[in-house]
Amino acid sequence: MRNHFPLKLLSSLLFSGLLSIAGHADASNLTIDNFNQLQNVTDRGNGRPGEVYVPGATSNSVAEISGSDLAHVSRTFSATATEGRYANKEEIQSGAGALKISNSAGSAGAASILWTFDPTNFTLYGSAILLEVLTIDLDVNIEMVVNDIAVAGSKTVSQTEDFWFDFNQFSNPSVFSNVSSLRLNFTGPQAWDGQFRLLTAGTPTQPDIIGSVPLPPSFVMMGTVLFGFLGASRLRKATASSI
Repeated sequence: MRNHFPLKLLSSLLFSGLLSIAGHADASNLTIDNFNQLQNVTDRGNGRPGEVYVPGATSNSVAEISGSDLAHVSRTFSATATEGRYANKEEIQSGAGALKISNSAGSAGAASILWTFDPTNFTLYGSAILLEVLTIDLDVNIEMVVNDIAVAGSKTVSQTEDFWFDFNQFSNPSVFSNVSSLRLNFTGPQAWDGQFRLLTAGTPTQPDIIGSVPLPPSFVMMGTVLFGFLGASRLRKATASSI
């Protein structure tokens, strides 16, 4: 009886190599913000009686946030509630791995999140930016602006999903080789709320959202070798059993 241990060992090593390549691809993502850094801002649509009301956004900044692979990241929240009543309120919160934006019943507010950081080549990590949508109760428009010059245009999200912004969808895709600021603008109807998680740069994993993703050549080559050896083994067994 022949010893098939070398073939089994080779198959095991090749399979381990495939897993290693896949794991390396996942690990190459660039975390822009995991939203663990605590931050909060609230804007009112009017002042209390006797208070001087100043129209416009209410902002709050953190000089250097944690939970990012980028260097020297500052983050600014800007909330703008619908004007007219003190009860109109918009709030932006970050913490425990989630970004939460909420509006009171009378507010169709606008929210803006700005990140500034040391210049970084995003193209080394993939071809798109992912924003995970945890919950959304109404149709919300999201716009992304890079370096204050490249815009992807407003996109509507209405359900829980992995929301991708492909670099090629921006007005100036070349900026992604040297990114130093990123802004997300949110707008929606009255009383809209949403929760979001894990803003990263990477390669899309859902073809139906952004197009098919080719496998790395080394992945294909190793898979071909593995199946070739397995096919040869089965052919030898079939030939031996027919003699």
